[in-house]
Amino acid sequence: MKRAALVSLLLLGSAAAAAALTADEQMRFADGIYLRGFYETAVTEYLALLRDHPDSEHAPAALYRTGECYRQMGNPTGAERFYKQLAAQHPQSDQAPRAELRRAELAIAADRPDEAAALLNALLTGTPAPDVAAAASYYLGYSRLRAGDETGAAAAYERMLAEHKDSPYAAYAALDLAALRAKDKGNADEMEGWFEQALAAAATPAAKAEALFRWGDWAYRQERYAQAADLLQQLLVEFPGERRARDARLAAAWSLYYLDRAPEALAFAEKLEQDAADAETAASGVYLQANCLRKMNRDGEALAKYEAVARDYAGSRFAGRAAYEIMVTRFKRGDYEQALVVAPAQPEAGQEADVLWMRAECERELGRLDAARGRYEALAKEHPKSPQAAPALLRLGEMARVAGRLDDAAAWFRRAAEDYPKNEAAGEALKASALARLRAGDARGALADWDALLARKLDAEAAAEARLQKALTLIELKKTKDALATLEEAAQGAQAARAQYWRGVLLADGEKWADAERALRASLAAAPDAQTAALARLRLAVVLQRLDRMDEAVDQIEPLLDQPELVADNPALVEWAVRRRFDQGQYERTARAAEALAQNAREASWRQIGWHWAGASQTQLGNDQAATGFYEKAVAEKAQTREGAESQLLLAGLDLQAGRAASAAERYAAAAEAAAGDDAAGLRARAYFGLGEAAEAAGQADKAARHFLSVAVLYDDPEWAPHSLFRAGRLYDGLGKQKERDSAWRELRSRYPESSFAQQVEARAP
Repeated sequence: MKRAALVSLLLLGSAAAAAALTADEQMRFADGIYLRGFYETAVTEYLALLRDHPDSEHAPAALYRTGECYRQMGNPTGAERFYKQLAAQHPQSDQAPRAELRRAELAIAADRPDEAAALLNALLTGTPAPDVAAAASYYLGYSRLRAGDETGAAAAYERMLAEHKDSPYAAYAALDLAALRAKDKGNADEMEGWFEQALAAAATPAAKAEALFRWGDWAYRQERYAQAADLLQQLLVEFPGERRARDARLAAAWSLYYLDRAPEALAFAEKLEQDAADAETAASGVYLQANCLRKMNRDGEALAKYEAVARDYAGSRFAGRAAYEIMVTRFKRGDYEQALVVAPAQPEAGQEADVLWMRAECERELGRLDAARGRYEALAKEHPKSPQAAPALLRLGEMARVAGRLDDAAAWFRRAAEDYPKNEAAGEALKASALARLRAGDARGALADWDALLARKLDAEAAAEARLQKALTLIELKKTKDALATLEEAAQGAQAARAQYWRGVLLADGEKWADAERALRASLAAAPDAQTAALARLRLAVVLQRLDRMDEAVDQIEPLLDQPELVADNPALVEWAVRRRFDQGQYERTARAAEALAQNAREASWRQIGWHWAGASQTQLGNDQAATGFYEKAVAEKAQTREGAESQLLLAGLDLQAGRAASAAERYAAAAEAAAGDDAAGLRARAYFGLGEAAEAAGQADKAARHFLSVAVLYDDPEWAPHSLFRAGRLYDGLGKQKERDSAWRELRSRYPESSFAQQVEARAP
């Protein structure tokens, strides 16, 4: 709407402004209107220029553009009037030849080919611009063809192609020439040349589609089915909406038959049967349908069609083939017993190896391994040049591998590679041989297989994979230097991540920490698969620990917490991350890591540690209820860890605060038992102190004093021992046991004179 309004405003003022515009300005203004597609208005502006500036250098262009406006508006008469005026008034202008070309085009469109030819011949006697000359040459040939002058048309087309081979019209000229030569059965090389030239010169989708169809149709008629299918299928893929697509589909039917293009061919095969003029053609149509259906995995329908051919067209050349295909179809359906039953005893020439292969496959699928093995061996021996020979050796290798006969498996695989080096499966055979040798403990033999594989022409990805596997084999052989060199070569494409990971492993094993870090970061930067990424992060975390970059190390561990297997396999590393985050005061991140450890660890001790730290984190976050739940989970694990003891102590303290002295005592006793390591003396001291508090809370003063004394006697703990001596003395004082009181406090003043408890006792002394 904005654009339309703008143009309207411009036009409203154009008449008044025209006199004020220079010729250049008027031409630019008119061209602007023309280029926007407002042809009627553009005519007005061009005529204004011709009226106001008749002697302007722009006059020829204005006349030509006026003609173009009328042509665009569907007014050939108006267009021709201005083209003629241009030629008459400005015959030497650059636009004059173009105007004459337009007049010729209009004459052809009006079915006046002789008039068009006269205009074009006159035009070509001059020196028009190359594009004009090319178009005129083509239209001259076309006008002669429209007039029935095939000789003149051919001469014009040949001249056009000789002088303007890069013109957009070259494709149509070449196609028209090919059509003319086809009438007198021109030789194949000449025909191919015209079609190739046409396709190469095609400058528009319509031209390319026309070239593909005419070439494909000719190839089909010459029984060049592969070529025809390629050309016609290319047309159908690239230009499905072009007018030639329908004809191409019809012409492609038999070509697709020979190429087994089932989805495209099926519809044509059905029509072929319906429209057949004789039984042989009908049989071929039914047979083609069956083949298509089989390829489309519609085996039931295919089988019915094959049986129809064998039954209804027994005298046709397709009957024997149908019998063979019945076996193929039953085999493909997995009806192995029936496939063996219907297998031809004397297959047609060329089908012997196929039948033997299917027999072997059926026996294998039915579990008759000895019979299958015999047929595979017979196939390899009797039909060594058949396409099935190499697959038969691979099957023998695979059967040996599954049976655990790894040396035999490697031998069969290696034979497949050596006997059929050009077979597409040769590379896979060498790979399978290498892997079998590795499993058999023959790393040196595997290395030879990898080298043989790398000696083949492999694509970049396959070569990188082979180098990676070779490097892993070298690692098995403890040839670290060679392995590192091979891994550098393998660090390409899809294998870059894995290769760099193994470089990092080897460099870390050699304590080359900085180099290991670079390799592992390169692995992570190479978009690794999830497993490789996780392993690289784990290894990088260890390397960063060695480099004393602990915060970076823990950053590598956290992304792995949602991978249960990795957590289960690396509990110590996860626990280290838990402690690191706790020490940093990052309690929410601590809780996440701790819960991951507790939920996924295989051993009860690690689960107990995880639940404890989950509780400790929630305690720090002020979530006491959640913390208590995690501590309860920790002590429920059947393990004896420092963290389990800590959890018991914390729960005991909560029980004591809540007035549950008996429960507290049980937990303190459990904590003392759990704190079994040499480094847990402090925990046991706390536990025995807690037993004293629980006994005191229960009104068992003597028992409480005994527990307090046990702390001082058993553990020279600077925190708990002085407190325990003080509490024991106070209890004895309350019981009236002055001797015991004095003994406890005397020991307190002697062992811990600087403690606050000793000072309290000193203050109470007379």
